[in-house]
Amino acid sequence: MEINVDISDIIVPTATMKTGETVQDMFKCCIKDNVPALPYRDKDGLIQGFVSLKRVMGKDCLPNYLVELAGILHNDMNCTSQAMEKIHTLFGKPVDDYIENPFHFIPSDTILIRAVALMEQHNASFLFVADCADDIDKSHCDYKGIITRLSVAKKMLQIEHLENPS
Repeated sequence: MEINVDISDIIVPTATMKTGETVQDMFKCCIKDNVPALPYRDKDGLIQGFVSLKRVMGKDCLPNYLVELAGILHNDMNCTSQAMEKIHTLFGKPVDDYIENPFHFIPSDTILIRAVALMEQHNASFLFVADCADDIDKSHCDYKGIITRLSVAKKMLQIEHLENPS
């Protein structure tokens, strides 16, 4: 029996964000698909970057001093009185304010070990998957979805089980 060692069966199809969509829209899509980020399409429909939960939360959810003091914070802090207002304001912001570059596509036939190597190389917990006709112009690609470290780990366990059923 031949074991499939590419990423084709772990790709999670997702929406893409576009100009004018809100952070709340992005959160809903990420939660629905259980992914940490989504590609971003410009006004011409071309993928030009991505928006991630990490970036949104890191940029606007906490003041820098709380991040720096995270190790000594306690649960009984009284700094959450404005949390609802802060969430409402954040959710109304356009995703355009949080676009990240560069982004990397891998083809849908990439082998698992290469995907892991690329995640390590880019210090990433996910990779976007797209099949591109041209290696130079990546903006006109057929977007397939995203893979995450978690989906790669799950696939590795499945491969191990097929090789060594116990």
